[in-house]
Amino acid sequence: MPGLVSCPGGLIVIGILSLCVVHISSEIWSNEVSDVQYGSLGSSVTLTCGGAQHGSPVHWRHNGSTVQFRHTHTSNGTLILHNTTRSMEGNYSCHNQRGVLLQTIRLRLGHSPGYLNVSCRVPSHFIIHCFWTQRVTTHLPTNYITTYSVNDERAQHCKQTSMDVNECTINNHEFWKPKCLVNITEVNPLGSNSTIIYVDVQKSMKPHAPEAVTALEVPGESTRLLVQWNFPQSWPVMAGLPLKFELQYKPVGSNYWSKLETEDTSVQIMDALESHLHHIRVRAQDALINYSQWSEWSQVVQAQPWSDPLVTAEVTTDEPFDFPIFPSTFPVRATEKSPDLPPSENGSLGLLITLGLFAAVMVAVVSSVTTLLWIRNRRRDNVTKQELTSMVKMKSLPV
Repeated sequence: MPGLVSCPGGLIVIGILSLCVVHISSEIWSNEVSDVQYGSLGSSVTLTCGGAQHGSPVHWRHNGSTVQFRHTHTSNGTLILHNTTRSMEGNYSCHNQRGVLLQTIRLRLGHSPGYLNVSCRVPSHFIIHCFWTQRVTTHLPTNYITTYSVNDERAQHCKQTSMDVNECTINNHEFWKPKCLVNITEVNPLGSNSTIIYVDVQKSMKPHAPEAVTALEVPGESTRLLVQWNFPQSWPVMAGLPLKFELQYKPVGSNYWSKLETEDTSVQIMDALESHLHHIRVRAQDALINYSQWSEWSQVVQAQPWSDPLVTAEVTTDEPFDFPIFPSTFPVRATEKSPDLPPSENGSLGLLITLGLFAAVMVAVVSSVTTLLWIRNRRRDNVTKQELTSMVKMKSLPV
């Protein structure tokens, strides 16, 4: 039986397989990156073919294809890319005249570091958390060097828990040194830049919100609620540094909060609205530094005052309230209705009313007649006096 090589069809198959193997090998080799080069977006970037002989022509490819961007070839085999954009990133390879791969370069484009947006939070006298974000997106791998210093002393490390999170923590800060400088330096392949901020520890003091807030009814008291909570875990309770708390509460449906202040971790609301569900929340502030910041509010809890189980009247709790604050502790009670009168008593009452109206009318008529008679008599007297006077005058005249 003749061999595969001696058959014309077999030769064709072998030729096709050889071409496929050469093509696959070329693709694998072209994707092998021997070097990474970084460049600035919008600038000119020069790529050098390290394996090219001086004066020998070199052919460049971008991701396996001929370079389509605006570029310039030099006599020594370098490739210059102009006005670079993100689309020019990728794998570049240089080849000699026979197509042999000489070198591959992976090009990454971005920006050099700029200033950062840095903010620091002080949840207690001994801990400072600092966070930052980029003002300029560099598109390049970046590392951060985080340090701080107090009173111009030697810089110390601000600990980063993870390199992927832009956050660092200053532990065991000396609370009697209320001011410090925090330095966050951004570093990437195109350079570095430092952002330094001044932290006023006392003004930046902002405790975490109180924890485990609960509200309970007080047995036998229809207008009282007992509210309890815990210090935030980040606050050094054992150090003897006090917190003050503000508690706010309102009936469900109201738009207005009432408030209480205390340094204890429990308080009684004395003027809760009877038989109504209430919303309650608590926040904290350093009791020694009045100009420090209040914490965020705790989660809102709900509670309703104790109610007498013998009372069967239903009370609606979801109606809106229009009063601004409810300082009164006295519940509003509806007045009892008067008992209905029997029909006979209703008739007698009507007769009495009619007689009363008739008497009033008669009194008014009599008063009017009397007044008119008095006025008439008064006028008659005046006329008589005038006539007598006239007669006297006539008698006194000479005849």
